[in-house]
Amino acid sequence: MEADHQPASSDVGGTNLLVFRKIMSEINDSLRPFFSPDGVAVIGASATPGKLGYGVIANLIKSGYQGPIHPINPKAGEILGLPAYPDIDSAPDPVELAVLIIPAPAVPDALQACARRGIRAAAILSGGFAETGPEGEVRQREILTIARQHDIRLIGPNGVGVLNPHSGLNTTFIEQIPEPGDIAFLSQSGALGGALIDWARGQRIGLSYFASLGNAADVTETDLIRALADDPNTRVIAAYIESVHDGPGFMDAARRVTPRTPIVVLKAGGTQDGARAVASHTASIGGSDEAYSAAFKQTGVIRAHSVQELFDTAIALAYQQPPAGSRVAILTNAGGPAALAADALARNGLQAPLPDEASRAALRAALGSAPQLLNPIDLLGAASSPEYETAARILLQSDAYDAVLAILVPNTANDPAGVAEALARAAAATNKPLYACYMGDVSIREGRRRLHQHRIPVYDFPKNAARAIANARRWQIVRESPPRTAAPQNLELYADIVAELAKKSDLGQKYVGEAELYPLLERLDFPMPSWTAAYAKADAVAFARTHAGPFALKVLSPDLVHKSDVGGVALNVSAERVGQTYWDLQAKVRRRARKAGLQGVLVQEMARPGVEIIIGMRRDPTFGPMLMFGGGGVYVEALRDVAFRIAPFDAEEARAMIAETVAGRLLMFGARGRVPGDVDALVRLLQLVAGLALAAPMLREFELNPVIVHPAGQGATVVDARAILG
Repeated sequence: MEADHQPASSDVGGTNLLVFRKIMSEINDSLRPFFSPDGVAVIGASATPGKLGYGVIANLIKSGYQGPIHPINPKAGEILGLPAYPDIDSAPDPVELAVLIIPAPAVPDALQACARRGIRAAAILSGGFAETGPEGEVRQREILTIARQHDIRLIGPNGVGVLNPHSGLNTTFIEQIPEPGDIAFLSQSGALGGALIDWARGQRIGLSYFASLGNAADVTETDLIRALADDPNTRVIAAYIESVHDGPGFMDAARRVTPRTPIVVLKAGGTQDGARAVASHTASIGGSDEAYSAAFKQTGVIRAHSVQELFDTAIALAYQQPPAGSRVAILTNAGGPAALAADALARNGLQAPLPDEASRAALRAALGSAPQLLNPIDLLGAASSPEYETAARILLQSDAYDAVLAILVPNTANDPAGVAEALARAAAATNKPLYACYMGDVSIREGRRRLHQHRIPVYDFPKNAARAIANARRWQIVRESPPRTAAPQNLELYADIVAELAKKSDLGQKYVGEAELYPLLERLDFPMPSWTAAYAKADAVAFARTHAGPFALKVLSPDLVHKSDVGGVALNVSAERVGQTYWDLQAKVRRRARKAGLQGVLVQEMARPGVEIIIGMRRDPTFGPMLMFGGGGVYVEALRDVAFRIAPFDAEEARAMIAETVAGRLLMFGARGRVPGDVDALVRLLQLVAGLALAAPMLREFELNPVIVHPAGQGATVVDARAILG
């Protein structure tokens, strides 16, 4: 394999500290002491085995950290052979990093002492801060104030520390340090981080760094992503997160980093009821998890949906170049697993095409007529190591494939370790990626170990392999087409409208009905049919006499958001029927919604025929305005044919958003005699809504449903709209 695919040195403690200081110079200087400090003081060190303060000192010694280690404990003269000091002022130079593992009430004073000593980096492992409630939140604000006054960076509190397997630094109380590798792992859960590190060590997955962010009072996931972007030890950033602390900042950092260094994120909390508001379809469909998915998609972050997928994807990206295309050859000694692999590849957007004639001829000449030479390439149960190597070489050299997935099911006729060596030899001759799937446990352990040693990603089951290959392919697409940053819009265009919405919000108004909203939208050139707010039957009849029918009538009520649910909408009403329908609608609504206040009826011309879609906006507390696009009408929640993006975005991103939905693809390409719709008009409308949302922070929800999209070149018409302030 190429040099940049070689494993990092496994000499944990043997690398000179100055060498790693030079390597870490790529990292933001204020964060360097967390991973490459010249001296560590452990405030709260203990001489009692079983205590966390004892475990941190033991880990620093055991892992091979070469810098000075200073236990701070006023009652201990010596801890694990190291002299203990009563306070941080007594500890000798050098000391760049303080690890605090003391009761929470004592942390502020200890942090002040660190400031006097000139220490500018502190990892606070102690709990008892914001995670415990209001009193803890006050304490956390106090330590953050101290840190900012004295230019101290904090990791934590309520974390388990940081480690650098390459230099031997381990400031955690996690017992097992992982092997050195090129995957940086960030975790907002200390306990889960510890469990995953232990699991990674068992799987022989090496890490470049680990950081437990805890409450992330100061240093956040975004800070570390920025810092690790060009780190020479890190090829992949993997993260477990429960929330992002600064949505726009995270998106900006991710956009810059992902084309160079892949970011794989496992986001927890996808099913929490954070978006229970039902004032609009957008709010009921677009919860916080949709906002995270949209943000990841727009910035090139690969989202994992399980711990297994997080690390499966990370090793695929760390060990090998990603596939240049989506064509995968399946090489196997068992038909069933190969069939599962073919299904899994297809479900993940990959292909398993037949070999070309040249490849088939080469396989037949080398292997004879017994193997099945379609795709999967089935070498049969007794496949030998030389047969695996020969077939893998041919497939890796074939122009028909972008990657090879080699599957082995162990039996008495084969040698899993020998096959691993054979696959490694084949992979060494090419830049194309080779992935392995070793199914089983006891008999394949040595083979799996050797595959990891040769930096060939190996997986337990075909579906895991397929998912990891697909994610690697996704990153290659990000690398080829980096995420776009939308040019800032001229928000001054919305100034007058924003001022009016702000007045309503300041007066406590929550719902903006059609009669108030439509004039504002018309001033922004939203395409709308002629309409009037009729507060008397005579007004409705007069409007119908002077406009072309048919008409749509909707009751006006601040208490009814979804008027069709209570019979408050009538469509295709002729001019002659407008007067009677005016009374019929109000009578029907009074029967079904007795408490609803009725103000009159809105009358508008029916739009020309077209495709119904929905455009919505919900203000996400983390990322800001999140737009939704999808098939419109009353069944939008049932069908959920929708896509999401975080504003701002450019026209190309708007088109990608449209193309993710069935309704959007019908508009783009037509179907069964239906001509394509005016996608350009739709893109302009999406960007208009995005601009309004960015300009008007008091706009909590906004929805156009339906919008009628007419044939290409004929525009679109907004036939209903609603806005929620707050």
